[in-house]
Amino acid sequence: MPALDSSPSSIRFGRRQLLLWSALAFAAGGASAQSAPIRSIDVTYDGTTYVLKAVMFAPVPPETAIAVLTDFPNMAKWVPNVTDSHVVKPGDKDMTIEQSGTAKLGSMSFPYTSVREIVMVSPNVIRSTQVKGSMKSQQSTMTVTPEGEGAKMQYELDVVPSFITSAVMSQDLLKKNVEEEFTAIIGEMNKRKK
Repeated sequence: MPALDSSPSSIRFGRRQLLLWSALAFAAGGASAQSAPIRSIDVTYDGTTYVLKAVMFAPVPPETAIAVLTDFPNMAKWVPNVTDSHVVKPGDKDMTIEQSGTAKLGSMSFPYTSVREIVMVSPNVIRSTQVKGSMKSQQSTMTVTPEGEGAKMQYELDVVPSFITSAVMSQDLLKKNVEEEFTAIIGEMNKRKK
């Protein structure tokens, strides 16, 4: 395996690229601040765990938002860096899914696989827990509530990076990649509204 460049600029670039392994999940634009798809994304890090909290909006009914957020068999069609997504163990309120794709680090590409247990805590709350994958642990909760003529989404992601990814992960990289993922997801919600 070729030696990795450990210069500060290379590490920053690597952080931006390698986090593509971890971000699920998972917006097409709105004109006003009230209807902006990504309203806020905040990331904290305590030396072990990254905690991301995001508030988003889609001008679709909450049922449409939930349908897109749980359309795992088709996510590879519209979520960046996901090449395969399928349900391993189906269920009405809980299921196990497996997703794979390619994360890029400079001129190198790395395949990844993530197996997650998905639980519908209620009709509008989705909880995801990684059972196998590139992170030491990863859990998320998505809450979808009606707001005006659309759906407000509150997302919390807790990530403990693996030994390998801890050297390249950063708060900015996590924020950027989650924003990219949800831009695509909310874009799909908007397509289904029409």
